[in-house]
Amino acid sequence: MLLTGATGFLGCRLLRELLAHGEEDITVLGRGTPEKLRDRVEAAVQWLDTPRLPHDALAAVRYASGDLTRPGLGLSPLERARITDGLTALWHCAALLEMASDPAPLHHANVIGTRRVLELADEAPDARLLHVSTAYVAGRRATGIIREDDLLDTDGFQVPYEESKYTAERLVHAWAGRNERDVTVFRPSLLVTDRPVPEDLPAQPADFLLRPLERHLRSRAERTSQVRALLHRPRGEAGHRASDLHFRVEGDPQGSLNMLQADYAAHAMVRAASRARPTTGVRTLHVTHPHNVSFATAAAALQTRFPGLTVSMAERLSRPTPLERLVAQHGAPLLTYSTHRRTYDRTNLIAALDGLPDPAPVDHAYLARAFSRGEALVAG
Repeated sequence: MLLTGATGFLGCRLLRELLAHGEEDITVLGRGTPEKLRDRVEAAVQWLDTPRLPHDALAAVRYASGDLTRPGLGLSPLERARITDGLTALWHCAALLEMASDPAPLHHANVIGTRRVLELADEAPDARLLHVSTAYVAGRRATGIIREDDLLDTDGFQVPYEESKYTAERLVHAWAGRNERDVTVFRPSLLVTDRPVPEDLPAQPADFLLRPLERHLRSRAERTSQVRALLHRPRGEAGHRASDLHFRVEGDPQGSLNMLQADYAAHAMVRAASRARPTTGVRTLHVTHPHNVSFATAAAALQTRFPGLTVSMAERLSRPTPLERLVAQHGAPLLTYSTHRRTYDRTNLIAALDGLPDPAPVDHAYLARAFSRGEALVAG
């Protein structure tokens, strides 16, 4: 078995699940020397506390230096032969996840990189491909039910990341049809965890908004007593103070997001992969929560991270403050989804999970923990 992306937020969880399910012959492909790659992967996997791993399970994992952005994945012919010899499954989880990034590097990593992975799979004709995409290949479509077999670009895309993952899926479909190969495509939604993640480990997507916001507030705290009081105010303390701050974000007050616990997503994907599958062709599974989270709930949970900071949503912002401009800059990729009122079909997922209970609610209490400040965030 080969796994790409094991140093990522989802990938390290997939590796732990695979090991917990008894997979012993696993090669991890990633950037850096095999020694440094091992250190990064083991740090991430060992920090996770579930599922329980057999003794010394990580010791048997092999590591190969590879890079999606390099021709041939940066692998020599000898390395390619070693990796593909007897390969039965190829999990492609690696991707560039910067939703606001320049389209060029996104296309290079997510589209051309996927093509290079498919070329490697060509050399392992008995391997099934398990491709990790995203529920956001649905692009700008804001309403209705997104079916698991929908793959359309008629509504366009909100950010280049979506388009790159859509195009990668199109490549996978064409490859599977041309070569009569077995492919499972997983489309997770916005993955979250309620355990604060140290800064040296793979961050959850929400941290790309929260950490720049906190750094900005710290820089202002040196000059503004109001912000300094906000950062040091004890959590859970009620009542209005003069130091309270309010900021607005632009979006649909009635919008919602689909958020799913990352641990559940990894468990569901590995479980689904082990169930019955077609001999050839593509099967797509929406790895999504059965219930969306309103933006109002997410905004209220954010306030638990910064007691005294209140957030409201407006359809249009007039005369934004510096703080509102910062949030708009760093949070734009997430805030664009506040226009969504769509839901996701989970028919294939439910069938593949064979009785696995639905995930617990992603509610205010869960998000309050997810957005809380970890030790690595408040230090200094």
